[in-house]
Amino acid sequence: MSLTGALQASTSGLRTAQMQSEATSRNIANASTEGYVRKELPQVTTSGGLVQTGEARREVDASLNRMYRQHSSAMAREQAIYEAVGEYTATLGQPGDGLSPADRLTDLRSSMIALVNNPGSNAAQNGVAASAQEMVTSLNQSSVMLARVGGEVDMEIKYDVSDFNETLHKITSLNKQISDAPPGSLGAADLGDRMDVLVEKASKLIDMQVRRSTDGRATLYTAGGTPLVDGNQASYITYDQVAGKLFAGKTEITPDSTDARGFQNGSLAGLFAVKKDVLPRFQLQLDEMARGLVQGFESADASLAPGQAGLFTDAGAAYDPANLQGLAGRISVNAAVDPAQGGQLSRLRDGIGATAPGAAGDSTQIEAFVSMFDDPLSADPGTGLETSLSLRDYGSNMISAQEFEGTRAQERFAAARTAAETVNGTRQGIQGVNIDDEMQKLITIQQSYAANSKMMTAVMKMMDTLLEAV
Repeated sequence: MSLTGALQASTSGLRTAQMQSEATSRNIANASTEGYVRKELPQVTTSGGLVQTGEARREVDASLNRMYRQHSSAMAREQAIYEAVGEYTATLGQPGDGLSPADRLTDLRSSMIALVNNPGSNAAQNGVAASAQEMVTSLNQSSVMLARVGGEVDMEIKYDVSDFNETLHKITSLNKQISDAPPGSLGAADLGDRMDVLVEKASKLIDMQVRRSTDGRATLYTAGGTPLVDGNQASYITYDQVAGKLFAGKTEITPDSTDARGFQNGSLAGLFAVKKDVLPRFQLQLDEMARGLVQGFESADASLAPGQAGLFTDAGAAYDPANLQGLAGRISVNAAVDPAQGGQLSRLRDGIGATAPGAAGDSTQIEAFVSMFDDPLSADPGTGLETSLSLRDYGSNMISAQEFEGTRAQERFAAARTAAETVNGTRQGIQGVNIDDEMQKLITIQQSYAANSKMMTAVMKMMDTLLEAV
């Protein structure tokens, strides 16, 4: 090899070592940066015997990335359900704590049994009135809490829609930056990292199909195939709160909707599951319990005229089968038994429709009220509870079912989180930065740099010696 050739070879070696050192140093500096993927600058020998760096290579595993997106999307769905259900059931109470609607129902029945044993007792009558009011308050508060959680779910849906649209905008902007970046450069590789972070963020909101071009640009679709991002164009999503529907552009993507090309996972899917399934079912369960009280006491009260309200009312009125929805929030104690409102406690013994006090020792009507607790409730199958349950058993079964829903949601979230963390751990082992390995690589690069420097120094001395000899 000529001296000129040797000088060119050592120069190319120095340049290559410098660029590889930069790449390795970037790896070390970003070892703890979220979303950073290890970069490699391979060394390539040219036909002239010189060396140079090839295109920057991101050490990614597309299959693991896809698996992680799927699992994190499923985890986000279960987390949204768990948090919403947990917030409600935490305030609902549990069987036996003395606060839940089931326990208030037990207290009401017990107070009525006490009144059967002493129907003329003013204290016993007051006990029934107090228990009835506590029963109403418990149902009212549970219904209010459900409504509050529903409002928070709607707000979270709006926040997620806004976050998703913002992420889509960033992805389209990044697609353009990737197109403009020098192919194969470390800068272009870093843009690929940023794209992965944005795509994973979006997939936690809506599970998606992702296609990546050879230069790293992303094209996104919902799991059902609705286009979301194509190049620098995005189909932003909108939420119709009144209709309870979600759209990408003009295409409906509402989760679990028939014929909608939507999605099943992601936090938005979880929020829609809470909004369209869990909360309506919980509300129906409460409303059916309220119906059992209103309708049951009407049917058991021999003193009532047709259309007259019993001990429990729908905001003061008798039960209306066409107006079941929200009854738990409207149920109230009949003013006819409230002395503060001109009522008489004796009607708890004689019947709400009694026009004059009856015999103090007559417990016939009270016994009918107590028997009513054991009559089949015939609850709506949509409650998910047995239709043959009596009112007495319905309350405890309802609370247990709602508590079980919360426990099951927690278990599903924990399982999904474990799956996502397991895949991510494997992925990080392949794509992440091992500082020890990078430091060893940096030492090798430095040795290569030093060897090329010595070669260049030696060649320069030889050329100086030849020039002096001329």
